[in-house]
Amino acid sequence: MSETKKKPYYKSDICEVSRMENETGDGISTAFRVFPGIYLLHSDFHMLECPTIKSDDDDILWLDFCREGRVEWEISKDKYVYLESGNYIIDVRVGRKFTLHFPMRHYHGISLRLHMKEANQALAEFVKGVNIDVYAIRDKFVSEGHPFITKGNEIIHHIFEEIEQVPWDSSGEYYKIKVLEILFQLKNMERPKEQIERPYFVKQQVEIVKEIHDFITASPEQHYTMEELSKQFEIPVSSLKRCFKGVYGTAIYSFMRSYRMDMASHLLAETGETVAAIAAKVGYTNCSKFSEAFKEATGMTPVDYRKFKSHREQV
Repeated sequence: MSETKKKPYYKSDICEVSRMENETGDGISTAFRVFPGIYLLHSDFHMLECPTIKSDDDDILWLDFCREGRVEWEISKDKYVYLESGNYIIDVRVGRKFTLHFPMRHYHGISLRLHMKEANQALAEFVKGVNIDVYAIRDKFVSEGHPFITKGNEIIHHIFEEIEQVPWDSSGEYYKIKVLEILFQLKNMERPKEQIERPYFVKQQVEIVKEIHDFITASPEQHYTMEELSKQFEIPVSSLKRCFKGVYGTAIYSFMRSYRMDMASHLLAETGETVAAIAAKVGYTNCSKFSEAFKEATGMTPVDYRKFKSHREQV
C-alpha cells in the first residue's frame, strides 16, 4: 500500500477541507459540522486506494453513500464487498483500519459521521417532539458489529442528490434539514432484505483478479481467452468471471471493450497517429471493424471524433 499524505486546505469552526495524495492519485475530502456530533463529508477521489483511520471509539456510527464510481469495502478480515452508484453502508468501524480501493480510479461519495451520544443530545435540543435515536438506528442496521450494505431506497438516494446540488452556506440550514430527513428515513424504514443476498469475495481471489486487470490493460492490443487467463493465473474460469464482475462491475470482455474505446478516444484527441495505428494499439487488425466498434461506442466514426475534438479546442 502506498503512503498517503493528508494536506489541509482550509479549516474553520464548521468546515475542514483536506487533500489526500499518494502514488496512485489524489482526492479532496470536505467535512462540515452540521450539528454538534454530526458531520457531513464529501469525498471526491481520483486514485486507486486510500486508507481509513483506525478508531477505538465505539460511539461513532457511519453512513457512507456511493454517488459515483465503485469502492471496495473490507467487511471482515480478508473478505470484501463492492459498493456501486446508489449503494450505501452503515457501519461502526471500531477497532478496524483498512484500505479503501477504488477499482475505476474514481469515487464520489457522501458520508454522515455520527458521534452518537453528542448527536442524540443535539437532535433532542433541535427537533422538539420528534424522537430520533441514533443508537436505535445503529442497533437496527449493524448486527453484531457487521456492517449493513444495500441499495439506497429512492427517497434516501434523492436526498443525497439534493445535498450534492446545493453548496454549503454560512448557516448550514439546508444541510441540517437534509440530515434530519436522512435520519428520519432510517428511523422509520424496515431493514431491507438485499443485505442477505449481497456476495462477498475473498482476498486471495480479489488479488488475482487485480493482477489480471493490470495484465490485460497493460497490453490492450492483445486478446486473451478466459481459459488462457484462468490457466496463467491459476483461478477457475467460473471464479474469474464472478470475481472480476464483482470487483469491476462488468464482465471482463465488456470491461476491455470500454477500456479500448476510452484509450482510442484519448489517442484520437491527443495525438496525430493514424486511425490504423490507433486501431492496432487497441487490438484491431481490421480498421473497418475498429471504426464500426468506435462508432457504436461513441456515436461517431474515429475521423469525425477527431474533427469534433479539434474543433472544440479551437473554439
